[in-house]
Amino acid sequence: MAEPVVIDLLRHGEVAANGWAFRGSTDVPLSTDGRRQMEVVGRRLEDAPLTQVAASPLSRCRSFAARLAGARGVSLKLLDDMREMDFGDWENRSFDELHHSHATLLRRFRQSPAGICPPGGEPFDAFAARVLGSWRDWLAGADGEHRLLVAHGGVIRVLIAHVLDMPPSALWRLHLPYASWSRVSLLVGEQPRLLFLNRETG
Repeated sequence: MAEPVVIDLLRHGEVAANGWAFRGSTDVPLSTDGRRQMEVVGRRLEDAPLTQVAASPLSRCRSFAARLAGARGVSLKLLDDMREMDFGDWENRSFDELHHSHATLLRRFRQSPAGICPPGGEPFDAFAARVLGSWRDWLAGADGEHRLLVAHGGVIRVLIAHVLDMPPSALWRLHLPYASWSRVSLLVGEQPRLLFLNRETG
């Protein structure tokens, strides 16, 4: 009989940057506080019987995932298609900076990202498709495992929306601060379950 697969979804900690901005494809590392936040997560995950750790290849996710996998003696799988959305000309710019030059497109993106492509960047629909394709490939054949994915806010929103059958227009209703932790359960023949959302660990 198939057993449920439990997946912990962990957003990376605070990054070493000055203020909030779109930093999808920018490989910015964790800040000192970000590393502390992730150390707290690591302690809270000590009781989870992890069988595999996976992560986005960007350093803000990969660095913690590699340390945790090594400490727990489990394999680490870097999933290139779990990297954050490439925001093109919006990269490293805040909402305030973009307000005058891209106000209409930015407003549409914040209402619903479906069908939106930042100038010079990646269409949201293509981003969501690659994330969900990677999700399906990563979980193929999994049975009764407990896995951890360390990824980005956008990636985790897409995955939770998929699990809950939410439309893209509802993505921004999911509050996922740095180092927030969510858990889902998947069982063949049953509807997927969100076991908890946004358990802040820092």
